[in-house]
Amino acid sequence: MVSSKYNYLVEIVGTFILVYAIASAATVYSDSGQLGVIGIGLVHALALTAIVYAIGYRSGAQVNPAVTIGLLVARKLGVKEAVLYIICQIIGAVIGAAVVFAIFGSSMAASVTLPADGNVIRAFVLETVMTFTLVYVVLAATTSKNIKIAPLAGVAVGFTLGFNVIFGGSISGGSLNPARSFNPALIAGNFDYNWLYWIALIIGGIIAAGVCIKDYIKIQTFHHRQQQRKMSRSNKDKNWRGIKYLLLIFRYGFDKKCQTERNFPVQ
Repeated sequence: MVSSKYNYLVEIVGTFILVYAIASAATVYSDSGQLGVIGIGLVHALALTAIVYAIGYRSGAQVNPAVTIGLLVARKLGVKEAVLYIICQIIGAVIGAAVVFAIFGSSMAASVTLPADGNVIRAFVLETVMTFTLVYVVLAATTSKNIKIAPLAGVAVGFTLGFNVIFGGSISGGSLNPARSFNPALIAGNFDYNWLYWIALIIGGIIAAGVCIKDYIKIQTFHHRQQQRKMSRSNKDKNWRGIKYLLLIFRYGFDKKCQTERNFPVQ
């Protein structure tokens, strides 16, 4: 029980660090043009990479309701666990946004995610696709049994987020995380289009989980068939070995008989 509570605590801390870093960067770089988008993207990448390596061994470093829902759909989490993790993520994000507001005041409004030019459809599609890529990489990298891939999971996840923010930040705000969008909006009092960053992101996470499950089933089926083939070959080899032994025994007996007849010919 203590271990479980600690997992939820580190999830609060991890989400706090992520939202604090992202909201601060968005506020500071808001007037820097394209360089600002690259800077914010790098902050996303480095912050999430650090968080994955810091708390990944405890809670999985989900720090994102879309990721948690993806893990739930992929049956890596139970319903109760997923709900508690999402609550913890929202709490951590609220604290992070509040700290940024305490430092920068109303300037923090620059960190609120909004679709460019009010183009909701474009932002919705983009956020869905970007969240799909993030959640898919999270599921693929963190559940891999390949010992060569596992140590690089933090880098893969962090820079997937960063690159998506660089490419899509100027169009949709580059959220990919409902908690990251909801809590700055809550502190700033601006809920315009906030629904978009829940629905699109959850859809993206669910699709990613579905694809991962399908891939997992295909891989398992392939390995099962390979194992059956090996077993079939092994059984054939055993049968062939048995036949060879019988032939050798028969030949040995026949040779022995012939030798006996030569030594003691029948009168």
